Amino acid sequence: MKRPIWSTVITAVVAVSLGAIPAHAAPVSPEKAAPAAADPVDPALEDQVSDGGTVRVNVVTRNRADLPAAARAGKALQTLSTLPVTTLRVDKAGLEKLAGQPGVVSVTEDVAVPPTLNSSVPVIGADKTAAAGNTGAGSAVAILDTGVAVRHPFLRDRISAEACFSTNDTAAGVASLCPNGTEHQEGAGAADVETGACATTRICSHGTHVAGIAAGNGQGVTGAPKAGVAPGADIVAIQVFSRFSSETNCGVGKAPCVKSYSSDQLAGLEKVLQLRQSGVPVVSANMSLGGGQYTAACDTDVRKAVIDSLRTAGVATVIAAGNDAYSNAVGAPGCISSAITVGSTTKDDQLSSFTNRGPLLDVFAPGSSIVSSIPGNAYASYSGTSMATPHVAGAFAVLKQAYPRASVAELEKVLETGGKSISYTGATTPRVQLDLAPRITDFNGDGVEDTVVGDPRATVGGDANAGVVRVIHGGGKGTAEINQDLAAVPEGAEPGDMFGENLAVFDHDRDGCTDLVVGVPAEDVGTQTDAGSAQVFYGAAGGLSTGKAPLDLVQGTGAGSILASAPKAGDRFGHAVAAGHTTGGEPYLVIGVSGEDLGTVSDAGSAHYLRGSVNIAIHQDKTGMSGTAEAGDRFGSSVAASANHIVVGSPGEAIGTLANAGGVQILKHDLSADGIPAPVLGISQDDDFVSGASEAGDQFGASVAAVAYRPSATAAATDTVFAVGSPGEALAVGTTDVTQAGAVQSFRVTGAGAVTQAANFNAEVENVQGAAEAGDKFGQKAVLANLAPRAPGAPTTLVLAVGIPGEDVGTTADAGSVQTFYPFGLPGDTDYWIEAGNASGLGGTPTAGHAIGNHLGATATRLYAGVPGSAPYGAAYDLPWSNATGGRTGTAGSVTTHQPGQNGLPAAGGGFGWSVG
Repeated sequence: MKRPIWSTVITAVVAVSLGAIPAHAAPVSPEKAAPAAADPVDPALEDQVSDGGTVRVNVVTRNRADLPAAARAGKALQTLSTLPVTTLRVDKAGLEKLAGQPGVVSVTEDVAVPPTLNSSVPVIGADKTAAAGNTGAGSAVAILDTGVAVRHPFLRDRISAEACFSTNDTAAGVASLCPNGTEHQEGAGAADVETGACATTRICSHGTHVAGIAAGNGQGVTGAPKAGVAPGADIVAIQVFSRFSSETNCGVGKAPCVKSYSSDQLAGLEKVLQLRQSGVPVVSANMSLGGGQYTAACDTDVRKAVIDSLRTAGVATVIAAGNDAYSNAVGAPGCISSAITVGSTTKDDQLSSFTNRGPLLDVFAPGSSIVSSIPGNAYASYSGTSMATPHVAGAFAVLKQAYPRASVAELEKVLETGGKSISYTGATTPRVQLDLAPRITDFNGDGVEDTVVGDPRATVGGDANAGVVRVIHGGGKGTAEINQDLAAVPEGAEPGDMFGENLAVFDHDRDGCTDLVVGVPAEDVGTQTDAGSAQVFYGAAGGLSTGKAPLDLVQGTGAGSILASAPKAGDRFGHAVAAGHTTGGEPYLVIGVSGEDLGTVSDAGSAHYLRGSVNIAIHQDKTGMSGTAEAGDRFGSSVAASANHIVVGSPGEAIGTLANAGGVQILKHDLSADGIPAPVLGISQDDDFVSGASEAGDQFGASVAAVAYRPSATAAATDTVFAVGSPGEALAVGTTDVTQAGAVQSFRVTGAGAVTQAANFNAEVENVQGAAEAGDKFGQKAVLANLAPRAPGAPTTLVLAVGIPGEDVGTTADAGSVQTFYPFGLPGDTDYWIEAGNASGLGGTPTAGHAIGNHLGATATRLYAGVPGSAPYGAAYDLPWSNATGGRTGTAGSVTTHQPGQNGLPAAGGGFGWSVG
């Protein structure tokens, strides 16, 4: 039979009676069987009418045409405008009639349910998103609660719509809280708690507090919190509570109280749907109420249908989990699978003592001691999952501004994948963190990490070395191939294109699905050989290139500096690519053009920087840049960037008369007066603070890596740690110069622009494993990862991986290896050695010429090592960072091997693993 809908208790724990859970609201086990089609009436109702009494019920019919017949079974109290639901008061005869009435799907009790900031907003990063311009402007948050003080200065001028659905039932001691005393009121003032019945009592303060958390704005308001989560969003205020005067309903000594009938909640949700359909930009509906104990989804709940309709229309229904401290259960309606269910944490990311939690929980948010608005132009501190929930409802408005085309499901994934993990017995649940971009590569937006591997040596349509990119979807959802002979892909496959030579990922269109950048530096443009191109492929629910058309970036086309740059033979546009998001959430793309001629200066090199409307070329002849453009500098051979800074390598830079000594330029995303990313500093090994000295052939800057970093003394990741590889570095071993042994230095650049060296890494540094040998090329490739970008940098969260492709393993020449380090630590104390077949889990055995370490990639969760020389087609290995650090960053996990001919990948290719990520 159908599980009854039980009292939904107010999910606020406050010093007044609102937080009390009535003893009669005991939950029913959610393990009961679903209702039989022949018996739609909840059997528990029969006991309530057996002695001649009556009961309020919600009747759901197959369609609206069945409603009139069903309504004749009792006294009609409410019929919704669009949903096949009517609320009746029935006696025993009426229940019997409904039990046999054709078209009746379910009959359940219309139960009355009670309603269940300053530092919480920075905890979830909403202050940073607001500072970056993402305030929720252009969206509205619906607050289904006890009404709102619509003229409160914290909420002023942003109440865009009001409605009230509140029951009058004199016999039960229930009175409407609509200002005009009726059961239904709409328009200005309909949800105002400072008029009508709410004006003379404090029992209606809950909704004003919730609204302030979601969308309050304290700018210019004396004594107010700074802001709610979405201070630019509008508020739709809907009163769905009624006044109960009986201690039977409220508890001894707690009358009067407020409760909400599920029928009034249904009417309120339907109103939200109608507003959305009429053009009001509602993105979330907040329901800070809930009760019962559900360990499994309660999708027979009468509210499920309208919550589903709202989700389809683009509105997330965000519901409190409840305050019973259940370790594996939540209340109703939060147990509905299509709702977003929210638990509570403290500002120190500890579980609130009262919060429900478990597998049905979607996210956590701060809910302990939250200061927000209350009627009377005042402010107060409340606690409860009621206070956590509007943090998430407001977050949807902020994310909708950042990702305007994203669906509810996509925005939910952004919240979940970008949050901070909170682990507890039996589960791990993310705590919302708005200022973090999603930490995984997820092309189809399903919340499972995907992997992308380039094979530029692959033959396409008979064209040798035309190149392909292969995607391996996480969760066993198959593989996909991108090549230039596909109709949706720009250009066309040609011999030697090497499509897939370079890859980068970011969310360019901010829809919650990762987008892919493919550098094609060997692309011929017209008659200009190796002029190069770059393409952006957009993620979508069906995967890459199943949504909108790719962006094709070719010099001489498009806009800005790319349009102004003519493609020339040997430019190698796309030789290096880097992409990500600034601290303000703006997507950016950096494209290296290593062979660019500047006037008569051949191979001076340049880079193009794209961010929003900015499309600008960077080269060494720009104002503020270090050095000058010279032949063979090959500026742009390597590029890297964090949310704060950009790093560009020019390994061919001559320092004095020392050819190919190399240099690096650091820039900020903020633009200079000349319109380019503002130069910070250029460095080389001739700088006093940099280890070693510039020598011919060092190639300082052949590889660069960068990641945002939070110093312990700051509240945010304002700095950048970057690494510079010099694979040509010669090291003195005794009296012998060991050529091309290689070295890497790590550096820190602060938000203010101060650059310091953090550490020097090479095989001759004390206690570092291995020995310097000619041709090791230590630093040919370097990658950095920050496993917890919000936390202060630490050995458990910051990792530098250095490729050593020329390493001989025993007598096996050029087998290659990788070493990982903490970029701020003593090298010998934190290094870990990775080679084929060792304890790291990297597959295979040391093989001559495999050159492991030449092809590396990294995300915040994994290290990728490509081995394109592995027979017969190449291979790529996917290592959890815990494996790649010898346990320094956590417990070792399983390593995944990707190889053509296995796990859905076609048995074809020529250099699978050349680029990985």
